[in-house]
Order: sequence, then C-alpha cells, then structure tokens
Amino acid sequence: MKHEELLEQGETLAEEGLLEEALSRFEQALESAPEDPEVLEAVGRALLNLGRLEEAEACYLDALELDPEWAAPRMGLALVAMRRDEPFKTVHHLERAIESDPEYPEAYVELGRYYGLMGEPALAKATFERWTKRHPEDADVLINAGLTSFDAGDHAQALVFFEEALGVAEDAEQRSGARTFRANSLDMLGRYREAVEAYEEVIRDSPSWWEAHANLGICHARNDRPDEAEAAFRRGLAACPGSPEVRDELAAHLLAEKRSPEEALRLAEEAVALGRDEVRHLQTLAEARLACGDEAGAEETFREVLDLDPENPDAHLELGLLCDRRGESAKAEEHFMESLKSDPSNPRALYSYASIYYASGDLETAEEILVRAVSSDASYSPALSALASIRARRGEYAASLDYLERAIEAGERDVEHFKAAVEFIPLRQDPRFRRLMLKMGDRPSPGGTQGSEA
Repeated sequence: MKHEELLEQGETLAEEGLLEEALSRFEQALESAPEDPEVLEAVGRALLNLGRLEEAEACYLDALELDPEWAAPRMGLALVAMRRDEPFKTVHHLERAIESDPEYPEAYVELGRYYGLMGEPALAKATFERWTKRHPEDADVLINAGLTSFDAGDHAQALVFFEEALGVAEDAEQRSGARTFRANSLDMLGRYREAVEAYEEVIRDSPSWWEAHANLGICHARNDRPDEAEAAFRRGLAACPGSPEVRDELAAHLLAEKRSPEEALRLAEEAVALGRDEVRHLQTLAEARLACGDEAGAEETFREVLDLDPENPDAHLELGLLCDRRGESAKAEEHFMESLKSDPSNPRALYSYASIYYASGDLETAEEILVRAVSSDASYSPALSALASIRARRGEYAASLDYLERAIEAGERDVEHFKAAVEFIPLRQDPRFRRLMLKMGDRPSPGGTQGSEA
C-alpha cells in the first residue's frame, strides 16, 4: 500500500479519535517514506495527542529539517512547548511559524490565544490585528479575537471584535456565533435589555442554536430573573431536544434555585448520557445526586470528574466535604488542599479547610485561613460568622460583635445557632448582641439559611 493511502487512513482514524490506530498507520507510511516531512508531521501530531512529547518533538524537528519553511512543524513544536509550560519557546515557535508563512491564520490565532492565557490582553489584541488589518473579512479570526478579549475580562474590546465579525460573516454559523458572543459581551457590560434583544434575535433566525437559548437563560439568572431564566432554558430544550448543554444548564438552574431536585437529576442524567466526557455535565449530575440525598452516588460521580480532570477544584472541594461529614478529617484536608491549589481564593474552600482546624481546637490556624476567605470575598457570611465565633471563644467580645454584624449584613440568618452557641452565652444580655439577634431574625433569608458551620 502506498504511503499516501496509509496517511489518508491515519487522518481518518485520527478524526474519529482512534489515536493509537492512527499512529500505527502513520508509522507504516513513515517506513515507506522516511524522508517525507508531511508523514513526519503526522506522526508527531499523533504522538502529541497521545502525550508522548519527547517523541513528538523529535518528529517535528525532523520534518522541519526537511522543510524549514513549512509552518505546520513549527506549530507542532509550539504545542509541545505549551504542554511543557515553556512560554518563551511557545512564543518563539509561533512567531517563526508566522515568519515562515505570513498567510497562515492558525498561527496568529494560537499566538493571540496564548497571550490571552498569559494575561497579556494588549499583546493578544495586537497579534490578532496583525492578521485582521490585512484580512478584515476573516470572521473566524475576529471571533477568536473577541473570545480571547472576553476571557481576559475586556468585554468592551470583545464587543468591538464581535461586531466587526458580524459585519463580515458569510455563513449562518458565523453569524449566529458572532451574535451570541456579542450578546454575551452586552450582558457582561451591564446592558441587560440590549443583551436580551440580541439573544432573541439569534433565536428568531436560528431557533436550533442551543448556545443562544443557554446564554439567554444565564443572562436572565445573572440579572436576578430566575423565572425568566427557567423559561428560556425550557424553551431551549423544546427547540434543541438533543442538546446535553441545555439540559445541563436547566438542571444547574433548578439546583441553584432549590427547585425540583428530582427533575434536575433526570435532566443531568440525560445530559451525561448525551455528552459523557463533559466534566461540567458530570459535576451537575453529582450535585443533583447530593440534592436528592444520594451521597454515595455523588461521591462516585465526583471521582469520575477527577478521572477526567484530576485537578478539578470543585470536585475536590465536594469530596472533602463528604469526607469531613463522615469524620474522615485527614482525607477531607487532603481534598481541600488540592482544591485550593487550583483555586486558592475560593472562600468556600478556605472556609471548609478552616473548619477542620476549628473543630480540632486550633483556632489560630483556623482564623488565619478564615481571614484569607474574607479577604477574597468580604461578603462571605459563613467565614464572617466563624470569625465571630472564634473571637467570642477568646473573650474578645467587641471584635466578635463586629464580625457578627458584618455577617448579618452579608446574609447570615441562623439566629438559633447564635442564641444556642456556648461561646455567645456571656453576650446574651449584651444590648448590642440582642439588637443583632433581633435584626437577624427580622430579615428574610435570601434563598435559604446561610448558617455557621464552624
């Protein structure tokens, strides 16, 4: 069999996700054509996708030696450098790819995205504009530029790129994508009404475009309109009955609003069945199982999340909470620490981690961690309540009442906890404490009791 046929077979297998089989075909082609840079690049690409970085790098270098002006091996070397977290080499190879072929848009896109990931939005913008100033009609690159700016938090610049993309988009998918992302930017800029109108425009033109339905629901929820959000998700499910994403968003919304956990569970199970390898769907399924009281099923699902994403901070946090609930403090602490490695400013993870030290009587360490939680989110009431408890246990009652007042302003409503807690007994006749208890009891809970777990 000719090496061209083997190469074509390998590409087909790679598109189907059969990477080992694809590599086998590419290696057979290489035996027939060891000096063909195209075959070497294909072997390198398969090895890269299999995580065999050193071998992939060697293949890309061999291909580049045979064809120094070909951009594809340079792109491969850049991807190897990205996997190794080598910024200088990544930028170097992408710039050399652009030098080799200035008309190769993928190099500009990868370099722009990489600058965005590095927290360099100005360099990302400049990189995309190096291409779009010469090719202002390239809607795909303009959309990528907008997405990079959006992810960097520059929503005003993202809006500019999406509107430019919308002006030159040639096909329906480009137009729907640009309109949806434009609406996302409007929402993040606080232009809620305009955003809703933009989403509705997309839905009128492309009712089966699930992203518009999902993002419209998220937009409503973000703007404190839960009923409109649920209606948008349900309309999206009716228009896109095969979408796991809309099912997942509706399930997550029902859980957030503490509505119908059984329906949320059913929707989450369907979403996972339709999109098994999506971490987000598995997370929602685990949360739904928790809401329905199935802790064993939730734990199993969170572990499936970690199989796909070993550093997932949310899964580690929830597993830590489950372990802590069973009294397995050492395992709980391990999961909390893993969660904080990936998300060091998460107030809920910090609060949960501090609770272990609080329960063991190490108030000093607990306080240090709780202060970090409050520094991250000054309105996180569980941490403020726990700090109030720590100060009360030390007899520092003025400071305790200060934290308690802040906790109440932030949403603390568990008045019975503070009336019954031993550390607050000396304050029961204190006028300020009694006023705070009355204030806490008079206020309606914003979506359920916050409570003081520590």
